[in-house]
Amino acid sequence: MKTYIAILKGINVGGHKKIMMADLRKLLCEISYIGEVNTYIQSGNIVFKASEENTDVLENLIQQKIADHYGFEVSTIVLSKENLSSIIDSNPYAEEEIKRLHCCFFKTDPILENRQKLEIFDASPDTFTVGNSCMYICCATERYSKSNINNSVAEKILKIECTTRNWKTCTKLLEMLENL
Repeated sequence: MKTYIAILKGINVGGHKKIMMADLRKLLCEISYIGEVNTYIQSGNIVFKASEENTDVLENLIQQKIADHYGFEVSTIVLSKENLSSIIDSNPYAEEEIKRLHCCFFKTDPILENRQKLEIFDASPDTFTVGNSCMYICCATERYSKSNINNSVAEKILKIECTTRNWKTCTKLLEMLENL
C-alpha cells in the first residue's frame, strides 16, 4: 500500500460543511481501498494508505463517501507522498519565514492561457510562483487573509478548483506521510 494525503476544500469554515475529524477517519476506513487513516487539524487534511494507486479514483471515492454520508459535496485533492515531497522541495520561498508561506494546490492542471494570466497577475506586495500542480505564495506579512493573491483569485483566473494550506500544515503532512 502507498501513502497519500487528501486535502478537503472548505470544510469547518464558519460553521459550514461541518465534519468532525474522528467521524471522517471512521468513514474513510469504510472504503475498501483505504486504511490507516489519520487527520491533522480540523480543516480536512487526511493522511492514509491505499491499495488503489490512481489518485483520481481515490478523490472520487472520498468525495462520494462524504456526499453520501453528509449530504454535501466537498472538493478533494489527493496527492501521493512523492507528489507532496516534490512540491515541498520545489518551494522557491523556502528560505522565507514559515508564517508567510502558503501553498495553493490545483485540483486539475490549468490550461496554458489561464496559467499565463495568473503568472502576470500583480499581487504586490505579496509574491507568488506558479508551479506544476500548485502555486507557492509568500505574503508580505503573516496575514494570508489580507493577501492580494489567494485561493479565490487563483480559482477565478485559472478556472479550476484549488485549496490552500499554510506551509506549516504542508510540512506537517509530509512528516505524517513519512511516519505512516
